Amino acid sequence: MSAPLTNDQKRILSQLARRAFNLECAKARGRGETPDTSSAAAEAFRHEHVITACRKHGLRCCSQADYGAVKAHFQDLLGESGRAMNTLVHAEGNQRRIAEYKLVQACQTAGLTLAYAASICRNQYKCSLEDATETQLWNLKFTIDKRGRALRQREAQPEVAHV
Repeated sequence: MSAPLTNDQKRILSQLARRAFNLECAKARGRGETPDTSSAAAEAFRHEHVITACRKHGLRCCSQADYGAVKAHFQDLLGESGRAMNTLVHAEGNQRRIAEYKLVQACQTAGLTLAYAASICRNQYKCSLEDATETQLWNLKFTIDKRGRALRQREAQPEVAHV
């Protein structure tokens, strides 16, 4: 399960929701209607659109996996369709970027180069690191972790003198 949204992320989404609500109120006034501009109406608007975006009942229920979809939904309501598309594309690739980051981190911790991980990738999966799937990257990370532990254990063992 993904981590909950940070306070900054909730703030950003709330601000986008408020802007979208204000835009809808302005459109209603332009049509000659008198919209409800109360805080309760704004909150109901936000909840309704969070449910539409990710099927969760509010920002408190949302996780990191939902952030991109909710943000893109509010951007789209604001007429920023290009930004919304970029947000969605970025959100879709986020899990892979996390796996890549964790692999690099594992290599650094183990004292191994990324070229070593790339070599394992070519041997095991017959592809480059750039073409590896998210699952393959996670498997490589665990392999690097395991080999790094083995290297540290070998280095920690005292050498036995042969007579």
